[in-house]
Amino acid sequence: MEELATDRLRLPAGRAPGGLCLVQELVNTSTRLEAESDRVADLLTNGQDANRWLAAALRQWADAAGQQAPALQLTEADLGPLRRLREAMRDLVGARSGPRPSQLSGTSVALRIDAEGHVVYGTTAGGWRAVAALVTAEILLAQHAGTWQRFKTCPYPVCGIAFYDESRNNSRVWHDVRTCGNRTNLAAARGRRRMSEAGDAVDRSQPAADRSRSATSPA
Repeated sequence: MEELATDRLRLPAGRAPGGLCLVQELVNTSTRLEAESDRVADLLTNGQDANRWLAAALRQWADAAGQQAPALQLTEADLGPLRRLREAMRDLVGARSGPRPSQLSGTSVALRIDAEGHVVYGTTAGGWRAVAALVTAEILLAQHAGTWQRFKTCPYPVCGIAFYDESRNNSRVWHDVRTCGNRTNLAAARGRRRMSEAGDAVDRSQPAADRSRSATSPA
């Protein structure tokens, strides 16, 4: 059964529009932390799962972008480079700066005009390089359409899920504030409480005379 990576994550919102869905699909084939749960298991660890995912992802991309889905088949040799491309894309989306993914260098996108006079795009490459070429094309189109800056990855350290920020002022931070957002806020609150308790312990360890002098000394 073919399955889209983003579908299994059950995002509350944040589906990338148009062909940008392919970039979202690639990033969401895993999270930053390896997990045993099927819901977040890495889909690029074996050829069967990877090809099942790719077939579904390309069909979704073709429908969203108005293009023809290429017939691609991944081999075991493609999986390592494709995983590295995925993590490079996750870092690129999260940081918006720094070194660019080397896997995108030298990719080739093929353009042609169809029978109705429309320009269509695809790739003449195969394997992971074909995926890299389509991802590169979609990043370019998203940048020109103004949607790229709304495409984000969750900053929670063990998450990294890709989502599309649909908020009015582009202020969304977490892929789901109820999970990653709450966990981060809870950890921060615990950290502040520990610091406060440590300060209280230091105060209690001081002799009473020292505490009195500290309290009455001029600022």
